[in-house]
Amino acid sequence: MAGIAEVLLALERLEQDEELTYEQLLVLETSLVLNGLNFHDQHRAMRLDIDNMTYEELLALEERMGTVSTALPEETLSECLKTSIYQSTPMEDATTNLEGGKDDIKCSICQEDYVVGDEMGRLQCEHGYHMSCIHQWLSMKNWCPICKASASPSPPSS
Repeated sequence: MAGIAEVLLALERLEQDEELTYEQLLVLETSLVLNGLNFHDQHRAMRLDIDNMTYEELLALEERMGTVSTALPEETLSECLKTSIYQSTPMEDATTNLEGGKDDIKCSICQEDYVVGDEMGRLQCEHGYHMSCIHQWLSMKNWCPICKASASPSPPSS
């Protein structure tokens, strides 16, 4: 309770336009931090300690929680993908990624090289994939597998 009294005294001084010394401010800050940690957590009994749960308990928790889908609806898929047919690019024109590889010659989802004539799907962020690969990806998640940008079509700006 001594910490609360110090806080109240400091607040009274502030109300009376008295300046607090550095030491008084330090005591006030320390008191607020230390006493703030002692607040009663009314939801403590509802919190789960997943770090100490067994594998079986985690599986049971997964079943109770269910799955959360971030997938794009089927009708939205066509709006967010630009389709094209793969044309071979000279190696010097392919964009280089951080590891020194070439981004425009291999699908980042299936890791297979593109073949001339493959149907491609390109997101708004300009990353391209095999159409079947990105379609399957977007049916589970709604972001780009490379840069994590949202795949949802942006509303037209007015």
